[in-house]
Amino acid sequence: MPKSKGSWVEVPQYQRTSKARVPAVNHGSKGGANNRQTSQGRHSSAQEALYRDWVAAEVPLELTFDNGQTLCGTLTDYDTYALVIATEGRPQLVFKSAVRWMRELSPDSRD
Repeated sequence: MPKSKGSWVEVPQYQRTSKARVPAVNHGSKGGANNRQTSQGRHSSAQEALYRDWVAAEVPLELTFDNGQTLCGTLTDYDTYALVIATEGRPQLVFKSAVRWMRELSPDSRD
């Protein structure tokens, strides 16, 4: 339990004795971007369904980051920690941890 020192909280040092856990990935011969097979816990079912639909339909998206900046583009691929967003025909790697929210662009704002 961290000890409180006035308004500051003392956090114990990180112990580097345990190995990092990496989720298993099933790269079967039938797999692919449109037939994605994920291990238990890699995505929530809500994320997996949305990402799969957005990639298949090439839906224009707007991403808003923690710092307030926005990025518009199309989701082309994704994994546990990152999204690949195509903007102006060029792919950009975006880390999920930096994204505050994302939404489909309305038909009026797609032009």
